[in-house]
Amino acid sequence: MKRPVLLHWRSLFLTLLLSTLTACHSQPPAANSPASSLSVQASDTNPACKIINHAWGETELCGRPQRIIALDPHALDLLLSLDIQPIGYAEDSRAVVGSPALGQTVDSVKYLGDRLHHPPIHVGTWQSPSLETMLRLQPDLILSGYLDQSQYKNFSQIAPTLIPIDDWISPKQWQENLLVLGQILGQEGKAQQMIDAYEQNINATRTELTQTDRRNVLLLSMTGLDYIGIFNNETFAGAILEDLGFELVVPKQLIAKNREIVISLETLPQFKPDLIIVMASGDSQVDQVKQVWASNSILRSLPAYQNNQVYFVDYQLWSRIQGAIAAELVIAQVREMLLSKNEV
Repeated sequence: MKRPVLLHWRSLFLTLLLSTLTACHSQPPAANSPASSLSVQASDTNPACKIINHAWGETELCGRPQRIIALDPHALDLLLSLDIQPIGYAEDSRAVVGSPALGQTVDSVKYLGDRLHHPPIHVGTWQSPSLETMLRLQPDLILSGYLDQSQYKNFSQIAPTLIPIDDWISPKQWQENLLVLGQILGQEGKAQQMIDAYEQNINATRTELTQTDRRNVLLLSMTGLDYIGIFNNETFAGAILEDLGFELVVPKQLIAKNREIVISLETLPQFKPDLIIVMASGDSQVDQVKQVWASNSILRSLPAYQNNQVYFVDYQLWSRIQGAIAAELVIAQVREMLLSKNEV
């Protein structure tokens, strides 16, 4: 009988504590629609402060944040690209490694884990972050891209909260976000260094890829036969492939409208790419999607498949993280897929 009472008072304490915290550092936007990008300007009233405009309003930051929570993979990529270690982290629920407990250290993070020198505390997933765990960490900045306005208001009572990505307006918005965050955190030089490294990597790899005759690529997102999407060059992975000199094969309606269009299995053979890159999306794993292709007669009949030019990759890396480190790893995978034979 005592346990429900204790839980009740614990929840009540959290609610009361949140309600007493000031939110003067954050102002909601005047309109219901969020801003589309991150920007920073000097404060008119305090030269030691900066005003950051972001998806859900304005946030005033005074001084340089030291205790930062990253509430999604993109935020983590941004911080690690600037050599900044977060104190807390919320992974995508579809990419959690193991079964981390709230308030315990994160032992492993897909693709970014080797950059973590000080394991952060697990604060849940970005789909369901824990206010209580975040509050205990006493952060001075929360960075996230997947919050609705009510979540933003709650988190802003814990610490200044920035929303760098609510709606991607450019496939390279990660570069904008990195530059602005570098300015906020005193790492402008490192931010520019990472962007310059991306361009150098792109140029060197594109030069080597000219030795191949596989120039047209179909970039697919696939969970199974019930969901097949074609990505264009306005997506993170599509933009990287275009930078590398590839021409993306896309339906005409995709060029004029969205960044992704869902097609049926039966229409797939009408496309004639030199190679196909398949991103295992949703809850699917790469090996599962490989098996789908191996067991389906339509997919097996595609010329690219018969020529061993279908490559399977993880959507987590190729589409969800969207940062400098992810871009570096995507380019490395392209090199491994298409240049490894030439390098032997």
